[in-house]
Amino acid sequence: MDRRRFDRAKWFPILFIAIILIVVYKTFDNLTEITVYVRRFIWVVSPLLYGILFCYILYVPQLRLEGLYRKAGAEFISKRARGLSVITMFFLVLLIITFLILIIMPALFSSVVELVNNIPTYIGYITDYLAELGNNPVWGGFNIAGSFEDYSSGFVNRFINQEAITQLTMGVINFVSGIVKVLLGLVISLYMLLEREKIFDFFKRLNRKLFKKEKVRDRTLKYLKQVNAVLFTFIASKGLDSVINLVAVTSILLICKVQFAFLLGLIAGLLNFIPYLGSLIGVIFISVITLLTGGLNTAIQVLIPLLIFQQLDGNFIEPRIMKTSLKLSPILVILAVTVGGAYFGIVGMFLAVPVTTIVKQILMEYTSHTELEGELEGELEGELEGEPKSENQ
Repeated sequence: MDRRRFDRAKWFPILFIAIILIVVYKTFDNLTEITVYVRRFIWVVSPLLYGILFCYILYVPQLRLEGLYRKAGAEFISKRARGLSVITMFFLVLLIITFLILIIMPALFSSVVELVNNIPTYIGYITDYLAELGNNPVWGGFNIAGSFEDYSSGFVNRFINQEAITQLTMGVINFVSGIVKVLLGLVISLYMLLEREKIFDFFKRLNRKLFKKEKVRDRTLKYLKQVNAVLFTFIASKGLDSVINLVAVTSILLICKVQFAFLLGLIAGLLNFIPYLGSLIGVIFISVITLLTGGLNTAIQVLIPLLIFQQLDGNFIEPRIMKTSLKLSPILVILAVTVGGAYFGIVGMFLAVPVTTIVKQILMEYTSHTELEGELEGELEGELEGEPKSENQ
């Protein structure tokens, strides 16, 4: 074996690990500043992120519409199937957004206001219950009611009793800004759907320019396809499953005559984006709110069908929608969601799972590819070193 090749093979992994350790150390040493810059960058490019999100959601229905237009008898329609399908999706989504803003949002806003105004009452209920629990000799020495009252009063003073005018002004500004970004994202997604072949060709040409070796180009293209598959599986499939959760949970709550049924159903649908934890958190949250607003009997009546539906969704509905699993262990999901939520809030919790899945797949692919190359290289060297011995024998 070549001496220089041996030294390079020996010291390159050590140098690579040292660089990784330095990068990790400097990252954690300046974690707060890095988080601020990342959040600012996400805020700036949020219309593009919304566009990618809409593109993944609208891809399948737009493809079906395009197929219907191509089968139309009129030649004018069949030749312009792509553009007509994109325009149709634009007006459909615009109609849905308008319906949500004019009809659904006022009802949800009033529910949120009523729920927030009743938080002190709910805290009072819980405090009274804990005070009665404190009379029990087993729990009496822990002062659970006093600890909860101190924590809840701090929570109320921090988040609820702030200046109403400032909160209302910032809420209106953020809402208007969010609507503008969503509309920009919708327009971006339509252009992406319309010109998707050109976008794919651009990335292929960029890949050829950046990497000269064919093996590196093929591997990079494979990684990009894996990223696209994971994002499509998570966003499109989870989005459809979350809509099913929203409708089913809201229907259960309406049948049981639960207060804030639409708001709680929306929360359950959004939390469903978080695998494993999301559904559990949603059931617990809905049960607690139902217990506080409707009593124990109503909470039990809601809890049983919710648990039955969650089992049906987890074992039958979601697997048939997603078809391919994200293949993440529950421990890794909990860790990813915790870290993402700690540094990037709700958005970080939603994005933690697909990002972790992408990183895991790339690392697994890279390590398996490296091990395979090492095995082949070892076999080749063994054969080459064995040839002279066989000649001497």
